[in-house]
Amino acid sequence: MKAFNRIIICFSFAFTSCSAVKTTEIYGTEMGIVDNVRSRSMIKKFNAQDKNKSFLDFTSQFDNIITVKNGDSIVLNEKSKTLPMLGYANSCLIFNNKEVTIIIDNKQTIKLNKQQLSKYKFIYVGKDKNHYKIEYTNRGKSFL
Repeated sequence: MKAFNRIIICFSFAFTSCSAVKTTEIYGTEMGIVDNVRSRSMIKKFNAQDKNKSFLDFTSQFDNIITVKNGDSIVLNEKSKTLPMLGYANSCLIFNNKEVTIIIDNKQTIKLNKQQLSKYKFIYVGKDKNHYKIEYTNRGKSFL
C-alpha cells in the first residue's frame, strides 16, 4: 500500500509541474501613418510600404528553433538565439493579411491575431520561460 501511495504522489508532482504556454498580447496605438523616423526608414529599406506587410521580430530569451508559417509559406525556420546586449534574436517580413503561426522547437504553437495584424507594422515576440509576450505596435525599436 505504501508503494501505491508513493506512485500516486509521484504522478501528482509530475502533472502539477508541467506548465502550459501562456501568451499575453499588448496593442499599441493604431495609426494610419507610421510617424517616427526609425520606423519609416526601416519600412523603406526593406520595401515594406505595402499595407499588407509587417515586421515580425523575436526579442528576449530565445534559444530555440523558430518556424514562422505565413499562409501556406514558411518564411523563417532556423535556430535563433537572443543576443544579450541587443535583446534581439531574429526577424522576418510577413504578409499581415494571411494567417501567421509561430512554432517553437516543433512543440509550442502560437497563432497571431489576424484581425489585429493589418493595423500594425511591427510585431515583437518576447519570451520568459513558457510565457510569450506579443506586442503589436507602429513604432520600430532599435536593436543596435
